[in-house]
Amino acid sequence: MENKTNRRRIRKENSLIEKEIAELKKHNCGDYIIQHALLVMRISEKIVQKLQVKDVSIDKMVVLRGALLHDIGRSVEHSVRHGYLGGEILREDGYDDRIIRVVENHVGGGIDKEESKKLWMPEKDFIPTALEEKIVCLADKYIEDNKLTPLEQTLKKFETVLGKRNMASKRILKIKKAIEFLTKEKIEATIKL
Repeated sequence: MENKTNRRRIRKENSLIEKEIAELKKHNCGDYIIQHALLVMRISEKIVQKLQVKDVSIDKMVVLRGALLHDIGRSVEHSVRHGYLGGEILREDGYDDRIIRVVENHVGGGIDKEESKKLWMPEKDFIPTALEEKIVCLADKYIEDNKLTPLEQTLKKFETVLGKRNMASKRILKIKKAIEFLTKEKIEATIKL
């Protein structure tokens, strides 16, 4: 019985991956973005598995779908606005609000209301609040040039662009700390970095 259940789960996840990759292709996302999305999904899935072992309530499908679609807005623009634009695309396509929030709130460590105004986005917070949003946001920061890399590398890049003690890095580290509190282990051990 367990084998049948496991096979069904794997088929369901494979079907989900195919569906969301088709969505990315429909919006003209190239192979680079698709490969990036798959990497972020795999890291997110490892974090979800660790949380499930610790009996933390999490919607795995929201995480996986959000991870796969998080950069769909890059089909329009490669700026920090891509999260917000991706949310707009998914809203038009009838996606669940929880997945839309994962996509909208993954950029940097989130974008607050004041920052959003300066970026010509709706004047509201785009900061990850739900655990599903935080997982994808953090997992995304472990991928540079489509390779698994230490978080410090991403934070150095942010420091170069945004300056020392920037809010994005502070928010990312706060998310990391919150997830590590729940998993009772360093993210690097969870994702095997």
